[in-house]
Amino acid sequence: MTTFTRVIILLKKLFIKDYQNTSDPQVRIRYGIAAGVFGVLTNVVLFLFKLLVGLMSNSITVIADAVNNLSDACSSVFTMVGFKLSSRPADKDHPYGHARYEEITALIVALLVLCVGVLFAKSSIDKIITPSELEISAVTYIVLIAAVAVKL
Repeated sequence: MTTFTRVIILLKKLFIKDYQNTSDPQVRIRYGIAAGVFGVLTNVVLFLFKLLVGLMSNSITVIADAVNNLSDACSSVFTMVGFKLSSRPADKDHPYGHARYEEITALIVALLVLCVGVLFAKSSIDKIITPSELEISAVTYIVLIAAVAVKL
């Protein structure tokens, strides 16, 4: 067993009660929420580092990647909300349950990503029309390599 696998199992034991019983809907919800919290935390940290490096190097690409991490964090929040709301049992007004909340939150995430993409397309076109010099340093590469490692 690799070290990475051991760390994942340890995290599951710490944060997900009865983590091996994946047939239990409550355990699956805990998995979704734990993954969402991890996604929010890591993406906010990556956002801050990339934004700092992007502003220091005047790189729209690095700043766009930072905002992408921020949108990933927001996506994780919407996913957690969707998991929580869709797990509610059927009631008088919703005899088939609340599963549609997952689709609604997925639509919100898709619209958010689309808006961010349009904004950065505009910024990129502005940079093509009025280019500015990039200031790329070793710190830029270190932060981007660290971001790839964290995402993996």
